[in-house]
Amino acid sequence: MRKTFALVSAVVLTATMVNPVSAKTLGEEQKGLISANCSSIKMQLKTVEKYGSKSRQHLGAQYESILTNLIMNLNLRLVKNNRASSEIAEQQNRLSSERETFKRSFTEYSRELESLKNSDCKSDPQQFYDKLRTVRDKRNEISDSMQRIREIIGQHRESVVKLQEELRDGR
Repeated sequence: MRKTFALVSAVVLTATMVNPVSAKTLGEEQKGLISANCSSIKMQLKTVEKYGSKSRQHLGAQYESILTNLIMNLNLRLVKNNRASSEIAEQQNRLSSERETFKRSFTEYSRELESLKNSDCKSDPQQFYDKLRTVRDKRNEISDSMQRIREIIGQHRESVVKLQEELRDGR
């Protein structure tokens, strides 16, 4: 399995090096490698889908929990105690919006990965490669969204620490 992953990576890397600007057209050698290793590549894709799906579902649940159980509850309590914080409310809105972006990106990624798995890499390796590039782009969108969520959560933590200090000082 590692050999297959290394082989697919080598094909993608080679294609990118051949035409670094677009890397849209595969050479005959790369097409041959994809065609010859099609069944191994498909098995690797199933493994990627299996583990990726589980981890992304877990992350989605964690993001939901952080938003609902921590940020929203804190915000409600602050409002009830006349200590509303526009900063924390903004972080709640941004996290909620970014969580929706994460879910949408994950759905699009899953759809593209399914399409890739169902494509015929033996007879049309170029089309397979084009779909692979799309899947990779969708996966990067998920990664970017996860990074933005981590940043929002970090900012929220800083806001909470600041709020704790203000409350200790009696402000």
